[in-house]
Amino acid sequence: MKKLFTLVSAAMLCMQTFAANPVDQWGKLKLVGNQLSSEKGEPIQLRGWSTHGKASGWGLYGCFDDKSDFELMKSKGANLARIAMYVDGKGGNEDIEWVKQCIQWTNELGMYCLVDWHILDPGDPNDGMYSGAENFFRSLSGWVASNGFKNVLYEICNEPNIHEEGDPYRPDVWIQVKEYAEKILPVISQNDKGSVVIVGTPQWDKALSCPMENPISVEAQKDLNVMYTFHHYTCDQQMFLGILSASTGSIPVFVTEWGVTTDDGGEKSKDVCLEDADRLMAVCNGKNVGGQIVSWANWSWSNDFRSSSAFTTGGYPNSMTQSGQYIEQQLKKGDNFSKSTSSPYEGGHKFDGKNDLIINMEKYDKGGLNEAYYDFCNESWCGGGLTNKGDLGETGFRDGEYVDLGYTDKSDKEGCLKNIGYIQNGEWVKYTIEVERAGDYEFETYVCDHIERNVVAISVDGKNALFGENGEEKYKAFRLQAAKNGVKDGGYDEWAWKPAALIPTIDNPFYSDFVDSDYIDESKLTTENYNFHIRFEEPGTHVLGVSFLTSNSGLGGIKLKGKSVDDVDDVTSNAPVIAPNPADGGVFNVSVFENSTIKVVNSLGAVVYSGNADANSTATINLNAAPGIYFVSVVGDTNAITEKLIVK
Repeated sequence: MKKLFTLVSAAMLCMQTFAANPVDQWGKLKLVGNQLSSEKGEPIQLRGWSTHGKASGWGLYGCFDDKSDFELMKSKGANLARIAMYVDGKGGNEDIEWVKQCIQWTNELGMYCLVDWHILDPGDPNDGMYSGAENFFRSLSGWVASNGFKNVLYEICNEPNIHEEGDPYRPDVWIQVKEYAEKILPVISQNDKGSVVIVGTPQWDKALSCPMENPISVEAQKDLNVMYTFHHYTCDQQMFLGILSASTGSIPVFVTEWGVTTDDGGEKSKDVCLEDADRLMAVCNGKNVGGQIVSWANWSWSNDFRSSSAFTTGGYPNSMTQSGQYIEQQLKKGDNFSKSTSSPYEGGHKFDGKNDLIINMEKYDKGGLNEAYYDFCNESWCGGGLTNKGDLGETGFRDGEYVDLGYTDKSDKEGCLKNIGYIQNGEWVKYTIEVERAGDYEFETYVCDHIERNVVAISVDGKNALFGENGEEKYKAFRLQAAKNGVKDGGYDEWAWKPAALIPTIDNPFYSDFVDSDYIDESKLTTENYNFHIRFEEPGTHVLGVSFLTSNSGLGGIKLKGKSVDDVDDVTSNAPVIAPNPADGGVFNVSVFENSTIKVVNSLGAVVYSGNADANSTATINLNAAPGIYFVSVVGDTNAITEKLIVK
């Protein structure tokens, strides 16, 4: 039977002889900004199936015993196979020789291979059960590099978790994952430089906010392309889908596992939820805040009894389940990308760079759900009893749209700012802004005296826009302060303008020690460690995205703080000129201010050059740095400016 199938599958592949070979076409993958891209820098999307461990170890048969299994997968349109190797004794147990064989077979077929260190229970990747991880990745990455394979990606820990349901925001779990990742990443980079490595996130790969507010160290990411994992099951995890969309403007994400069933793979319920699967596919195909094309692997390529399996029990390789048929349809559609679009509401917002601009929350862009905003609760689908439309729901304000709006001052309903409230994980809104002058601008947020976990990200034109006062990109999310002294009193009546906040602790200035609390004591907040700015890289029309990464109480406005006329004029007249730009080999000239500091940072926020200038002059700088995007900041006594530099 196996030999007969091998002949059949070989014949099927002959029909695809002239189809592009993904590995030959794309080469060794890398990140361009947040986007997974080809070796040449072209956006790409990997799509395929995940194995169910080493199938024979689970009592399954016919799956990944030889190359024909991958041939069949490719014939159905897959360019990716995820090799889930259970390391708790269930069908994998660090079987490196099996993994190597899978890499060889996929490489011969021009498919990419995602090697998944599949932890599950216990959910701490540092547990002694997984002590072989460092040796495994050292050995495998060395073997991959020595053989010149370009098709391998590494997923270093599947689904970190503590068995607790509810809000996926678990920075305490992230501390554990981060510790593990910062140990494993250098092991891989030492051997396989430039490889793509995917790091798991807390609560079964849901909490994408955690690496945004407490990033993996720059040193640990050196010579690697680091992405973050999101997992999704469409029948019972609809409320988390927005987190994926909201994060795409700030970090690179990969949906390394998802299913059209319940999160147990369809063990208790055989239902499949294809309407919600369509929503996930739309997000992965670019309908998200960042316009990011997100790669994915479906669970699972097996003949297991669960409804998430690609094949019916005993039906491999001829009889596919409803799940398998749906995935095959998605794969054979090919590239189907379309970014979210929006248009200004009532003329949008205009920012001259001199005067403060208040962004009114209710004046979000036109375009509707998944285009100009994402709100979990709307007419077409809603859960958890969340059916409100805020205080304005009965007024007909922006009738037919479902962003929850409320009054910040109920005594002045006509003149007051409106707030976005009842915020759920992953909701977001977009605002079109006309900007007269490029630059980094301080900002404040309009907040109430009721404060909860408030993790917020800001993007401009689909890219992270949060930078420090010296141009560094250190954090990709911030917290809202409380209007009063941070003491939760349950009220929404007192509002005030407050800067974005950090929370200092011994481990990291952004990690909250209020994990189990629904308020933050303002005495624990500071902006001294990081003075947040929003960056507009060039003048013109921009789309500002506001993403809410945790459930929170509300946001009443964003104030972009203008600079004085003198400051703006000085910046304009004395702005440094970088030439040439792009710079070949990292050598360029920059005009500088008198008594100024020159600093160059890379896209991860690491300083790669620092120097001083005594007088107005032109400085020649040799970065001796890798090709990519950098930011050159020149800070004088009374003025400062940051410009983007491209190194070829």
